[in-house]
Amino acid sequence: MHDDDLALLQRFVKGDRAALGQLAERHEPALLGLARGLLGGSYALAEEAVQDAWVRVIASSATFEARSEVRTWLYRIVINRCRDLARRARRPEPNGQVPSVPAPEGEEFDMRVREAVRNLPVDQREALMLSMHGLSDRLCAEVLNIPLGTLKSRIRTARTTLRRTLSEVHS
Repeated sequence: MHDDDLALLQRFVKGDRAALGQLAERHEPALLGLARGLLGGSYALAEEAVQDAWVRVIASSATFEARSEVRTWLYRIVINRCRDLARRARRPEPNGQVPSVPAPEGEEFDMRVREAVRNLPVDQREALMLSMHGLSDRLCAEVLNIPLGTLKSRIRTARTTLRRTLSEVHS
């Protein structure tokens, strides 16, 4: 998508702080959307995931080897951070109760659709959300580190499950 992402990252590594800002301007809206979808619609958790991802980018930018696109690397970091936050949210509190992911804010999505997506298995939800954020199938598979056929299967299964779930709600 953006051929100069690597150049921006390299400029940042050499001390140009504005280059990281440009990279963030370019990718943060999509990263927030992805994180929000993976974290049940919670804008607060999505912001936390993306902020933590930028901290990781800053810490590891000098060792980025460009085996993938910078954008792919960013998505992978955000997905991993979302997985960490989701695990933490499922961990029992000292009183033995398991906290739930906060309810989604606003009316951007219909609650039933959000709930149906939230109930998808994690692997299907990740594949679906990546595909919905404009990445090619090849890049989605690369971000998730899975074969292209597996990605397509997960997306197809997720869409079938959503159609079935949402049609049952309307019946």
